[in-house]
Amino acid sequence: MMKIEDRIARHRRMAEGYRNAYMHQEVQDGETYEEWKFADGAVYSSPYWTGDEEMLLGETAVDAAKCATMEAKALTLTFPDWRPVDCQIWASDDGFVMKNKWAGHTKDGTGMGYYSYTFARTNDAGEITRWETHVDEQFGHFIELAIGVRGPFALSSTDYVDALARCLDKAGVTV
Repeated sequence: MMKIEDRIARHRRMAEGYRNAYMHQEVQDGETYEEWKFADGAVYSSPYWTGDEEMLLGETAVDAAKCATMEAKALTLTFPDWRPVDCQIWASDDGFVMKNKWAGHTKDGTGMGYYSYTFARTNDAGEITRWETHVDEQFGHFIELAIGVRGPFALSSTDYVDALARCLDKAGVTV
């Protein structure tokens, strides 16, 4: 079992790795958040992407890393400089919380942004057991301009991933 200070340091690295991968625009090139390991039975929840349901991460059709790459590639087609412009991190002994301000500009210079909030809880081994994402109301406008659809989406729907795939196919981009 890890000491509390080691767990908090690990959780900080997990959050910083996520932030850095997006800040340096490495996710669209397939970069993952190396410190992120998911426990067996880990769940993902988001009012925007799963509605009232929880998704078992081990049972998804598209893994989290591939979906993140698809999303980053699709969003940067419209907003080439899209990234977190501010990130606040709170690490604790059982997980971490992040508040990210995301922003980008279209090729004609129009700027847009939104906030996302991430909550991650871990087990004694430092593996994520629960991951939640929440976005503000501006995200809908942003995502609609970027990929042509807006949510919220239901867990049983593949609308979001399908829209990402259509956007990438139209641009001739493969993942």
